[in-house]
Amino acid sequence: MNNYKNRYSETTRPTMYRALKYWGKKPHNIWNKLICEYSNPKDIVFDPFAGSGLTFFECINAGRFPIISDINPLTDFIIDVYSCSIDYKELNNYFVKIIDSVKALKYYKENYMCRCKECGSQTDIYNYAFENDLCIKISYKCMHCGATVSEPINQIPECDKFEFWVPEYDISKFRTVCKSSLKKFGGNDIKNIWPKSALQISSAIFHYIDDVPEPYKKVLTFAFLQTVHLTTKMCASRSETTNRPLSTSWGRPAYMYLKNRLEQNPLVQFIRAYSGPNGIVNAFKSRDMYLKPYSFKNNILFSDSVSGISICGDIKSLHLAEQSVDLIITDPPYGDIIQYGELSVIWNIWLTKMYPKYKINLNDEIIVKGESSENKYLEDMTAVFNICWSVLKDKGKCILTFNSNNEKDWKLLFNSIENTHFSIVDFFAQNNLRSSESNVSAKSGQAISDYYIVLSKTGKDKSVNLKKSIFSESGV
Repeated sequence: MNNYKNRYSETTRPTMYRALKYWGKKPHNIWNKLICEYSNPKDIVFDPFAGSGLTFFECINAGRFPIISDINPLTDFIIDVYSCSIDYKELNNYFVKIIDSVKALKYYKENYMCRCKECGSQTDIYNYAFENDLCIKISYKCMHCGATVSEPINQIPECDKFEFWVPEYDISKFRTVCKSSLKKFGGNDIKNIWPKSALQISSAIFHYIDDVPEPYKKVLTFAFLQTVHLTTKMCASRSETTNRPLSTSWGRPAYMYLKNRLEQNPLVQFIRAYSGPNGIVNAFKSRDMYLKPYSFKNNILFSDSVSGISICGDIKSLHLAEQSVDLIITDPPYGDIIQYGELSVIWNIWLTKMYPKYKINLNDEIIVKGESSENKYLEDMTAVFNICWSVLKDKGKCILTFNSNNEKDWKLLFNSIENTHFSIVDFFAQNNLRSSESNVSAKSGQAISDYYIVLSKTGKDKSVNLKKSIFSESGV
């Protein structure tokens, strides 16, 4: 049997799914098809590792009742934001006030404004390009004549002090940052990953957002969070052959200092995050077209008055009733490939300041952090599968995705399943349109695949054959 034969075809993600970076997003339409195939309308669907909130949204569209949980408060925040009812004109009024306030700042004018080489008008600098840690040029798109210009420069933006709040968090113990990067950043505090001049502007934008009334404050915070990873010292300069001098990305799942980088203007990034192709305005318009209106709550007491439940917390502390769930579908952590919690601190440090209830506890994360933690990972994943077994109805299914190039990761997964009473009754690999961060190094041409494993409380166990298939066909 060829387990790599696609059962489904991935389609382009709606803008609402592209508006916020989240490591390891799954194909929305495939998730929807699995939910519809393995459950019925009005069924209860549970996702204990909800990530970007995909299960919640696709359940709403499919007429199911979602219950999701994740230790990452970004999950609950995403659900909250997209539940908001907004007036686009009023949202834009608040946005324009923020832009005007930042542009009026003396240090913005000094560090991020220049005279266009083509027409001579004042315009915003988009970024400063560095090569071997030397600033070599600025790039901009003139707001008056529309010219895209890169021109040499031998000075860098200056910042003597911070007028507003800036984040502080010791990242020296993170597995996602090395000592050499910490030294080059300028210290152990997360604030050092941003150039001081960029952090100065980001803190100003954040300050002015805090003055906006709800729900617009929440929506604009969501847009702001799209910008913070793009204004660090971790974003690489693109090759000149790409002819894209105005953009970059945070491509590595690590806090890695780059000597060849683009230090971007936070205000330009905020404008893009608001009105760009994947900005919050288009994301909400996408939501209006794609998603049914919904309501939710943050506790597991069922109610006909809401569309679903979103819990920010550890699944092991939840108290779902036995045999209350019709389907479980989830994307569990893959060994130590992506340190989701650590990487999310770059967003959560700002989110927690704006909304103190959204606070991540990295100690609750189920993840491998070196060989010494493998037993803890196995213990925690076994506990999760035992909970899934308990809450799942007898005829229900538990579907999970997994992909790793490391045989040890697979063995840990299988051992945690074998420690429960689940049987593996089906397995297939599904090609995606793009590679995720977790499997980009996979062998045998499967870098853009997700592996789907179907578990059941009854049925013939095919785990032996599936293990052989996985270990031979996935190249581990």
